[in-house]
Amino acid sequence: MLSFFKGPSRIEAFSDGVFAIALTLLILEIKAPDIGEHGTSAALWAGLAHLWPSYLAYLLAFLTVLVSWIGHHIIIGQVRRVDFPLLLANGFFLLTVSFLPFPTSIVSEHLRGESGTAAMAVYALANLLNSLAFVGLVAATVHLNPETAAVLAGVRRNAVIGTGWCLICAGVAYLSPVVSLLMVAALWVWWIRPQRAEG
Repeated sequence: MLSFFKGPSRIEAFSDGVFAIALTLLILEIKAPDIGEHGTSAALWAGLAHLWPSYLAYLLAFLTVLVSWIGHHIIIGQVRRVDFPLLLANGFFLLTVSFLPFPTSIVSEHLRGESGTAAMAVYALANLLNSLAFVGLVAATVHLNPETAAVLAGVRRNAVIGTGWCLICAGVAYLSPVVSLLMVAALWVWWIRPQRAEG
């Protein structure tokens, strides 16, 4: 059967470009402390220390994009056939990845304030959306390439667990934004461990 789509190489090239841009945008959200022209070294050190939510949010968002890239690499490495639904699923997944710098900037700005609860809830829900998009990408891949089901079973299960965990994190944000942020961090520590194919 003839197909308009000639394999996964262009998906991989385009996706890698999106991942690279998303990672670059993350660091741009960390601004140098404003201590004035005559600020002292002590003031600069204090200003840098005051930015700890920005560092933590950047680290977590970097890990999110990194783990997303690793998962995407695993998926695309198994793809032999490409169709329009798979391209759409991949596009939606990349949409959620490229969105991550925005909630990261919200957390870095508002975590310590009265709006920290809402900021962390938005961050957790953005990660939930990313997990859901990953589940959809796996489903589209397995539907078109059934032979990938065993290899992708573990990453699909992790993504499903991630959606539930991120929903819990969004709820915990209303009790403690910092605890919620640490719970998101725990998820990425879990996900970044080595994966094995099943079956």
